[in-house]
Amino acid sequence: MKTCAVVGICNALVDIIVPAEDTDLKSLGMNKGVMHLVDSPRQREVLEHLRSKRTTTELGGSTLNALRTLAQLGHKTVFAGMVGPDEYGARVKGRMQELGIGQRLGESSDATGTCVILVTPDGERTMNTCLGASRLYTEANVPRDDIRVARILHFCGYQWDTDGQKRAIAMAIEEASREDTLISFDVADPFVVGRSRDEFLKVIETHADIVFANREEAKMLYGSTPEAAAEKIAAAGAIAVVKLGADGALVQQGKTVHRIAPVKTTVVDTTAAGDMFAAGFLNGYLQGKPLEVCGKMAATIASDVISRVGATVSEGALKTLRGM
Repeated sequence: MKTCAVVGICNALVDIIVPAEDTDLKSLGMNKGVMHLVDSPRQREVLEHLRSKRTTTELGGSTLNALRTLAQLGHKTVFAGMVGPDEYGARVKGRMQELGIGQRLGESSDATGTCVILVTPDGERTMNTCLGASRLYTEANVPRDDIRVARILHFCGYQWDTDGQKRAIAMAIEEASREDTLISFDVADPFVVGRSRDEFLKVIETHADIVFANREEAKMLYGSTPEAAAEKIAAAGAIAVVKLGADGALVQQGKTVHRIAPVKTTVVDTTAAGDMFAAGFLNGYLQGKPLEVCGKMAATIASDVISRVGATVSEGALKTLRGM
């Protein structure tokens, strides 16, 4: 019996959101709009450069962002990750408890991971991620019992960092496949596609039931247009969800294609837009909604989260989804 809606495995992070200028990115040698993996000394250097700016903090990590919204929408969720014995680790645990997300958190001697998110005036976000304790996640931490009773296992491409993390995801996929738990894979970021393209394609072609990718990620995966990428994902047997930013999204299952119109909004901060898009889509899917409605739910939440600073969804948007 499936007693849990979604189990997520991902990096447990604390997001530190900072308003910045393009000159800050240039001074720090960052490529705009992508995620940079950094070590602790580099993270301290970035924070020192930005010390005079105001910051906002929130529970972070791609999958944990999505689960946070699913929990707010009333779905039973479980999250598995790794934290350290520090203030940020305590913050992750406390926020998860507040939201009612089941905790399967391992603890290591390393510091809890952080993600410094620089938001420029055009709303684009550039991330500096120090994974810290998350890099020590292994097969021993996989919540196999939870996966067995979950309807969906959700994870993202950020897990392809260490061999231990990769083996853990492989074990989770194997468990999900054996127990008829659907596999939802969010490609997550062009940076990780560049490192692990062949492995991602294998997951898509062999295991995934739902695949999320944006326009750039789809091009990097298949060297093609978003439409052609969606068709290839669908041909592999998965539901393709290809996000097109201001142009909306494509949702394809088999030969049936749904074009999802964008929800107009003023872009303030694109942090977690893709994560919340996945949350909106999975919310509809869990309710048995038609795929077109799932796409509309996803677009509604994504447009809401980018209209303010920080990876939070407004109560108004949550109420809208409950009525769709």
